[in-house]
Amino acid sequence: MRCDTAVPVNQGVSEIMNLDIKDLRHHSPETLQALRGLLAGGADVRPDPKRSHFYELEGETHTFYIYISPADGAVELLATWAREDRPADSELAARACC
Repeated sequence: MRCDTAVPVNQGVSEIMNLDIKDLRHHSPETLQALRGLLAGGADVRPDPKRSHFYELEGETHTFYIYISPADGAVELLATWAREDRPADSELAARACC
């Protein structure tokens, strides 16, 4: 599945980049911007098989776990973690935003 199928069609890239992402765990502004970039770019997402409307998005160095409201398309960032397939001391990890 791609992000553009989970996020409402009436939102353009500029609207997504300014999207108010609900962030209950107070992630950094850079983390939220990285998530907006993934949403705007139509990144591949994996639906959570146990929970409707919950997804994982893969970034360069981090995975994001989000909920997208079916009613209004609101996005909630629930968690983020470093990707296990990337070495911790890699150049990408050193420039990680999260």
